[in-house]
Amino acid sequence: MFQVGHEPSFKILFERYNQLLFNYGFKFTQDEAIIEDSIQELFVKLWCNRENLSTDVAVKNYLYKAFRRTLVKKVEQSLRRTEVTNSSVDYLPFTIELPHDLTIIRQERATKVRDRLDQALQQMTARQREIIHLRFFEELPYTDIAEIMGLSTKDTYKLYYRALDSLKKHFGRFGLLVLLYLLNQLRYQ
Repeated sequence: MFQVGHEPSFKILFERYNQLLFNYGFKFTQDEAIIEDSIQELFVKLWCNRENLSTDVAVKNYLYKAFRRTLVKKVEQSLRRTEVTNSSVDYLPFTIELPHDLTIIRQERATKVRDRLDQALQQMTARQREIIHLRFFEELPYTDIAEIMGLSTKDTYKLYYRALDSLKKHFGRFGLLVLLYLLNQLRYQ
């Protein structure tokens, strides 16, 4: 219905994905204006090109990929304005913040685990942090992650397992299992 110009359908699409895209964008930059501009630009382009869009596409996957492309372009433009010349997306500081209230373990232990996780995440590349976020918090399948990140599915698996190996170095095999369990629980809070 959106593709034929039904505005209420477009509004529903925007309302359903606006906050999700904002949260995803906040992982790349904390500049809310850039994130909001990118979301608005994405939806304006969608409205203007609605008749040319394919109908057999995964909406969430398409929006994340298009939003990421728009956001990266805007961040790069912003950085160029501040005379930063690095143009690789690997410089973007993709971050993952864990909730402060972990009810599964005591506060003292949670602080220690959180500190170790923060250290482990800082040792990872931005793309490894991004794939952890997309897989655990967005619950996206590897094929969708590959499309969003511009990788082949095979490279997505490799990147994901490198990220897990990096975490395993900090937590050990058993500690990694506990961490993966905690990450799994956090996405439902």
